[in-house]
Amino acid sequence: MYSVCLFLESSTLLAKLTALHIWGEDTQFEIRAVCNNFNTFQKYLEAERFDLIIAENSLVENEFCQKIVEMKDNKDFDHIVLCSENGDFESARKGIIIGAIDYFTLPFDEFAILSLFNKIQKNLNSSQTVLANSIDRFVDKLTDLFISKSNDIHEYLEYLQSRSIITDVIDKALELIFQKNEWLDLYFNEQDFVSSGITNTDELKNRFVGLFECYNTLLPNHNETLDEVIKYILYNPESDLRQKVLSEEIHLNKSYLSTVFIAQTNVRFVDYVSAVKLLRASWLLKNTDMKVSEIAMKIDYKDVAYFSKQFKKYFNYTPTEYRLPDNYSFEI
Repeated sequence: MYSVCLFLESSTLLAKLTALHIWGEDTQFEIRAVCNNFNTFQKYLEAERFDLIIAENSLVENEFCQKIVEMKDNKDFDHIVLCSENGDFESARKGIIIGAIDYFTLPFDEFAILSLFNKIQKNLNSSQTVLANSIDRFVDKLTDLFISKSNDIHEYLEYLQSRSIITDVIDKALELIFQKNEWLDLYFNEQDFVSSGITNTDELKNRFVGLFECYNTLLPNHNETLDEVIKYILYNPESDLRQKVLSEEIHLNKSYLSTVFIAQTNVRFVDYVSAVKLLRASWLLKNTDMKVSEIAMKIDYKDVAYFSKQFKKYFNYTPTEYRLPDNYSFEI
């Protein structure tokens, strides 16, 4: 573990810093001491050598700067970082004087601090980096936002993109998402959304958002009453899914199914089934050599012309146009 000393007077800074999910086994950085005056700070340094000091700018007065420099030169600690509630030129000047390697202000940027940890580990010749150990935290967060269908996912993707980690996080999150929702394989190919072969992160993000929107369509909000119904439909998109047939299959009253479905999902049963079948058809068009007429029959559309009309209404392309590589779009 890497030892950290917090030299802070502000209760706000202390609370915000300790509340970050950056401490412990995942990062190997552990807070070993907290103090708010220079005398106590010196005593801590006499008792233990720290890998990192995070000091509040206001406590590093000019008369203490030289002492801190001497302590660093004597290897009483390895790295020092300044922080404050608001940044200013004086803070930057102090940082230069004492040899601080970074400077943070509120609101603290978790990824920026993890990047700092990563830098410190490299300086200390560690065999592993913090980012490698902690990337799973970002993956879990993105996966949870996706599966919970949270609108916060858009802001989080922007955050990941701004920190240049969106590629690794999306690739790993996709693996978890497809594992937890096996029915997705009937509608999408996981490899179509990973970073391999994608030229820029904007395209990667847009594809992921497209998948997210389709996921929301395929798995509308519902409670346990409809769980069996929706799962049956998702795993059997090529079956006869008329209300009457499905009601008999799962032993549920037809009228009750119709009423409760729209009440819980805010979508008509017939519209939901249509979306499921059309999304399955889109997969068949891209992944098989079946004729359009064969695909229509396979997903239980008896009238090919009607199927083509519904498909174009949903995707803005006819089935034949959709199958052409130049017209393929993930923004569905």
